[in-house]
Amino acid sequence: MSTHPAMRRGTPRALLAGLVLLGLIAGALALRGHDPVADRALSELRGFAEWLDRNDVEGYIGEVGWPASRAVDGDDWQDLAREWYAQAAEADLWVTAWSTGEMWAGVDSPLTIYASAGVDGALALPRAQAEVIEGQAPALRGVNVSGGEFGAVPQVQPASPWSNANPGTYGLQWRYDTQGSFDYLAERGITTVRLPFRWERIQPEPRGPLDGAELGRLRDAVRRAGDAGLSVILDVHNFGGYYRDEGGQGVRLTVGSDELPAAALADLWRRLSAEFAAEPAVAGYTLMNEPAELAGREDRTPAQVWEEASQAALDAIRSNGDDTLVLVPGYDWAAVRGWAEEHPEAWIVDPLDRFRYEAHHYWDADRSGRYRDRYADEIAASRP
Repeated sequence: MSTHPAMRRGTPRALLAGLVLLGLIAGALALRGHDPVADRALSELRGFAEWLDRNDVEGYIGEVGWPASRAVDGDDWQDLAREWYAQAAEADLWVTAWSTGEMWAGVDSPLTIYASAGVDGALALPRAQAEVIEGQAPALRGVNVSGGEFGAVPQVQPASPWSNANPGTYGLQWRYDTQGSFDYLAERGITTVRLPFRWERIQPEPRGPLDGAELGRLRDAVRRAGDAGLSVILDVHNFGGYYRDEGGQGVRLTVGSDELPAAALADLWRRLSAEFAAEPAVAGYTLMNEPAELAGREDRTPAQVWEEASQAALDAIRSNGDDTLVLVPGYDWAAVRGWAEEHPEAWIVDPLDRFRYEAHHYWDADRSGRYRDRYADEIAASRP
């Protein structure tokens, strides 16, 4: 099978990439100076690129999304997307856009990139965002394929009926896409898929064995993607927590706490690495989707707690002799905005130098990705 060449082998950073990036972004900002939405988005991307250059490390945008399917302001978001991708390319970033997947059928989401022709059918219909993505270089032609994370707790609420003891029913609350969808994405020129799944389903008890049924489903999905010629990034889509059943109620434990120490995340990745290191389609591991609302410990901030946990997870992967690329998200939703404030310096030490820092970028004012306001309203709200 053909894998994503950049994902499988690191690419050297051009000597003058940082200078070129700054010049091009400055030019774009000057041209779009009348538009504070575009200014803000490109400035945020610039900040992340500058942080990468300053620390001599490489980056990846695991999620970016925009509502180009809306008739009223879709063209405005599309124009911004084209500029954004041009700057991402200059910064040597890899990108997987948010999102697609068969389970999006019937869901009212303006960010859907490819849709199914019918309920629960294979992907078959490109939305407006696809035109931008398909025009990029291979390292930027990536998408998230959702479904494996569906039916779980939305992000970080403290308690929920959903838990490791009540994960839902496969095929109803969550599932992975069929061969037809992966084939379709490859035919459209997509090179990489980021595949979200939930920690509670793959490991029903922290530091316990992996669940054989869910492991088999995830492995089958990886192999379907590989058969289509796609590279896969495995994504533990848990926002820095784990919902453990306590008396019939799911209670959120946070990474780095006494209840869910860094060693628990390291144990998960040690086990996942042992299962997937030899899978030819697997190009990378996202250690944890959007870690947020962790607790500080003693003299360590929540961001520092996450730094320690992510380092331990990478060390666990390398302890298996696994040289797979590791994607390390930043704290506070992995947001591009505020990255340097949360992480003044790079923190990962990898003997193989096979990692990239992973950030996410949504362009609405509250960075939620919900895009509640129209483009014109975002502009108006951004003006002093």
